[in-house]
Amino acid sequence: MVARGGQIWAEGTESCPIVFTAATDNLNNNLPFGATGQGLWGSLLILGKATNNLLGANGGLAVADGVGTIEGLPAGDTRNHYGKFPNVGGAFFDDDNSGVLRYVSLRHGGAIIGAANEINGLTLGSVGRGTTIDHIEVISNQDDAYEMFGGNVNLKYCTAMFCNDDYIDWDHGYTGKIQFFFGVMLPSPASQGDKAMENDGDDSSSGNSPLSDPTAYNMTIICRNSTRAIENKEKTRGFIANSIFANATVGCNFSNARAGADAYNEWLANNLEVRNNTFVGVGSLLQVNAAAPTAPDLATFGGQGNISDPTLIDFSFTTDATGAVLSGAYNPVPALGAATTTLAPPTDGFFTYANYRGAFAPGQAPWTDGWTLASQLDIDNSLIACPADINGSGFIDVNDFLDLNSVFNTSCGN
Repeated sequence: MVARGGQIWAEGTESCPIVFTAATDNLNNNLPFGATGQGLWGSLLILGKATNNLLGANGGLAVADGVGTIEGLPAGDTRNHYGKFPNVGGAFFDDDNSGVLRYVSLRHGGAIIGAANEINGLTLGSVGRGTTIDHIEVISNQDDAYEMFGGNVNLKYCTAMFCNDDYIDWDHGYTGKIQFFFGVMLPSPASQGDKAMENDGDDSSSGNSPLSDPTAYNMTIICRNSTRAIENKEKTRGFIANSIFANATVGCNFSNARAGADAYNEWLANNLEVRNNTFVGVGSLLQVNAAAPTAPDLATFGGQGNISDPTLIDFSFTTDATGAVLSGAYNPVPALGAATTTLAPPTDGFFTYANYRGAFAPGQAPWTDGWTLASQLDIDNSLIACPADINGSGFIDVNDFLDLNSVFNTSCGN
């Protein structure tokens, strides 16, 4: 755990990522991806001093206004607190810098210390935008892959595979930015994986502000076919665009369960926007409060550029009953010229221009190639078979070897 005021400097490289994993992992795929390969240690928690909307009077995770105790750790230790920092006047610091995570793999974590008290793959409690987080993967975590409790930290080039709960979960007034996110759930057993996104602002119903209001572009998340892809709950706003969600029972659900704070009315007011997303192989495109939408709501959702396309990407891989053995390879990269969008990301120094939907440029080698476990296992089609006649001369000879030698042991897609 990185406590408030502390920093972590974990800077791996594409050719040598840093791996955090269980002691029993020999890094040769000896651990299953399913339940018996999850929760084998804690995982990484980073706590900062940026804004959240916690109220101490409400109890729960809060110990004071703006100060929470992070889930997954025992109560009573001030090192577990996130948010306002008493030693500097009890203020929030949204430019707070908790360090750098780059090319980091977090595997087989999510230990459970009590009921509803699990550790996420990467837990971010009030982490500030001065922190750098990019090229991260979470593998086989027992709880959520990434969960943000307030704060405004930005995430880029992140992946999650085979986790047992939500893949992106924001809460407590999170207002950061996300771009280029890829996730894939185990197709079996049925209990593995929950929502692709669970978007919330106030689990404790405290009524405090600010609401969550992040911006997310260019995600591709392959679900298991018994869940909702995007679950919008209460006290959240935000902008979700240019993304691909596959193999879910429901594409997007807006809750209207809490008057004055529900996601449905935030959507109607254009405060919570879901635009130019493609849903592949979903049972129904839209629900409101887990029920069929009205015709006008469905028309509005479609008018915002959200569409169904049953063949845009291939999500057809399988596992055995335990999730230990994978068969086949999914392909999350759309064909060249597909997945177009009319909506460009903002030009603000964080977002990269991308005129397509999903995490990967159509027809190009994915950015997961070379440093992620999925790439090593070649279950994401990121490795391209190498031809023997390298130089195209019509002969296989020493000249082909000499041409290949400079890029030996790399994917031919590079």
